[in-house]
Amino acid sequence: MTNQSVPLPPQSRRNSHRRGLSAPDKSHTSDNAMPTSPSSINGERAVKKLRLSKALTIPEGTTVFEACRRMSARRMDAVLLTDANGLLSGIVTDKDIATRVIAEGLRPEQTVVSKIMTRSPIFVNSDSLAIDALQKMVQGT
Repeated sequence: MTNQSVPLPPQSRRNSHRRGLSAPDKSHTSDNAMPTSPSSINGERAVKKLRLSKALTIPEGTTVFEACRRMSARRMDAVLLTDANGLLSGIVTDKDIATRVIAEGLRPEQTVVSKIMTRSPIFVNSDSLAIDALQKMVQGT
C-alpha cells in the first residue's frame, strides 16, 4: 500500500457529528484475536487501517454551486481542492459555504471555491498513528 496523505479539518471546523476518523468496525475481529503488530498491543492503529471513506476532490476553479451538488450526491460535508497540477491546494466544508458564501450574500453559481477555501490544509501520512491525527485535529496544528 502506498503512503498517502490524509488532510485534517481546521480546528475551527471540529464537530462531533463530522465524518472522518471514527471507531473501527469490530465486526471482523474476535475478542480472542492476537495483536498482529507491536502498535496494536497498545491499541494504536495507523490511519491507513481505519475505514475512511474516499475523499471527494475537485479542481479549485469549480463553482460553489457545483461543489455543493457533488457534495450532496456523495453525502459528504467537505471537499478537497486540487490545483492545475492535481496537488492538494485547499479544503472547503459545508460550514465554509454557509458562513463564507450564503451568510455573506455571495452567489454560489458565480463564486469559485478557491475564493472561500482554507489554503494549505494540515494533513498526516497514511502511516501516521490515528491517535496522532486526532491530536493534530484537536490542536489545529
